[in-house]
Amino acid sequence: MSLGFQDLTDPAPPVGPRDWNDDGVVILRNFLPHDLMESYEELWLAVNGPEGQNRPMGWPDPIPYMRHRELLDILTYAPLASLLEELIGEPAGLHLNLTGWVSTERDWHQDSYLNPPHVGDYYAAVWIAFADIHPDSGPFQYVPGSHRWPQVSNEKILNALEPEERDHRWPKFSERILTPLFEKEIVERGNNVVSHLPSRGDVLVWHGRLMHRGSRPNVPGMERRSLIAHYSGIKHRGDMPKAVRNGQGGYYFPISTNVDMYYGLGEKK
Repeated sequence: MSLGFQDLTDPAPPVGPRDWNDDGVVILRNFLPHDLMESYEELWLAVNGPEGQNRPMGWPDPIPYMRHRELLDILTYAPLASLLEELIGEPAGLHLNLTGWVSTERDWHQDSYLNPPHVGDYYAAVWIAFADIHPDSGPFQYVPGSHRWPQVSNEKILNALEPEERDHRWPKFSERILTPLFEKEIVERGNNVVSHLPSRGDVLVWHGRLMHRGSRPNVPGMERRSLIAHYSGIKHRGDMPKAVRNGQGGYYFPISTNVDMYYGLGEKK
């Protein structure tokens, strides 16, 4: 018996302030200071660029902010921290980075079902543009208003997977079930997909329930100079170390994972 979208979802919560707005995104134009951006770009190029490790996907591990001040400072920038607190209702703590300068090509998903259920709507993610983004580069795409759609349940999708698929790789395994269901749902609801084409310094904040993806580039390998970060409310992550404030800026979770598994011998971290 094949599963449908309704079999794997729960109704969205009642309409309210936790929705933020009708679209499920907040876009801030020319938001970040040039000095923070330039410091991070210099670091990225030195470590991941052609003269470094030549890694278009950036750091392989999810917490390079724990080692690099330039990354931590830009992602805990005080005005950004203030906005995140206003949106989710409490201070937000940084806990994950995606640092590639090419598209992630991660297919349609909602972040909400990837988190422990106790996190709920105390969650947001941020997309920062370090260049004017070209439409052929595989831009970030989202479906406005999809944070009001039924939400995939963490429990239901895990139960739908084979037992051997329920390890740390389960989000990837879940795509074989969820991607066709999401694509069908998007078409049936009007195919209202937005390609985000920001300018340098623009920031997009998206809701944890929003349907989004890193689209496939029309030109494989084309640069998409960007930075992605995920945040949770600091009072709702008992599964993480106590959040620490970065000076007068925002908070971060001081996660101490052995990142050696992500790197080859002698590879720059």
